[in-house]
Amino acid sequence: MKKATSILLVLVLMLALAACGNNNGGASNTTNAGTGNQTQQSNGGSESGTGTEPANEENGVDESVSGNLVLYTTAYDMEYHLIVDNFLKKYPNIQIEYVQAGAGELKTRIQSELSNPIADVMFSGLVYSDWDLGLWEEYVAPNNDQLPDLMKNTTGYLTFHSLQLENLIVNIAAAEKAGINPDEITGFQSLLDPRLKGKIIWADPSGSSSAWNMLATMLNVMGGFESEEAWNYVDQLLANGVVIGNSSSAVYKSTYEGEYVVGLTYEAPSVAYIEGGDGDKIRLVYMEEGNSAFPFASAIVKGAKNMDNAKRFIDFLASDEAQTLFASSTARHANSNIPTTNPFMVDINELNVAPIDHEYLRAHQDEILEKFQSLYVKYN
Repeated sequence: MKKATSILLVLVLMLALAACGNNNGGASNTTNAGTGNQTQQSNGGSESGTGTEPANEENGVDESVSGNLVLYTTAYDMEYHLIVDNFLKKYPNIQIEYVQAGAGELKTRIQSELSNPIADVMFSGLVYSDWDLGLWEEYVAPNNDQLPDLMKNTTGYLTFHSLQLENLIVNIAAAEKAGINPDEITGFQSLLDPRLKGKIIWADPSGSSSAWNMLATMLNVMGGFESEEAWNYVDQLLANGVVIGNSSSAVYKSTYEGEYVVGLTYEAPSVAYIEGGDGDKIRLVYMEEGNSAFPFASAIVKGAKNMDNAKRFIDFLASDEAQTLFASSTARHANSNIPTTNPFMVDINELNVAPIDHEYLRAHQDEILEKFQSLYVKYN
């Protein structure tokens, strides 16, 4: 517990999660009007984000709202703080607890807690195939009609707020040490280079939503989900000693640190490294064979105990305010009617993004994962 410049306290509680593969060590955190080392005064002063603003009705702050909100989230730290800190500017008297972990782990945990829910919202990490798991409360945000058709909540359960693209992250020094020109790593086919044996890391597609998206992208652009050619490629890749990490964050972090030459990861944290001035240390590679775009969603947990605050959070994610925040970040926003303002983000129209059948993936996810596992055990 630390006292900063305000009178509110931030209490961080660490707990272990029952399952494996989380993004942040299974950390559970409690925050009151701020997260991490950011705080917000209950008397209306603010010391979060870009500066101080008085808390009154004119700038959208509602101090009449209070109570708790429990988030289970796959969001990486920068994305989490971007959204949650600004949500708490609007509602400074809500106290938030959150657990960061992989999507598979969090869904398993929500399933096990369904008779007595702990989480109110799963924030991020959900894809279209997750809508009918029986875990979510039916709810559509008021701003849903303002979203492009691809991003609308058509199932009644999932609120799409961001778009994920997959990419490779390459550690320049580690590549050179392995005798590889980093510029030679251009896409999926280049990962079969024998000099990369044991020097590639990927997360588990059965436990990480971004790793699942990478597998789906790989199959999609290398021949098709049922293509022998595509599955032969996956077999060859695994035969080249790909290491399966225990979380999506382990992929980009360990590659950044030079433990691996290449990480199969996703766009937001990769761009964040470049935005932070590390473009001379790592390269972000959009696979030359093609990419796929995956809408990412959040949902209210069925029977959530803090239902009103859960709805407020979902409403915020779909709002123009939150979408403008996403547009300034390294996470692509769902509402393409709002322009991207981050100069480090490549225009999606300049990328080779292939259409992908999300309905097929929903229907055949278990089958695809079983086939992947059968190939993985051949080499491990």
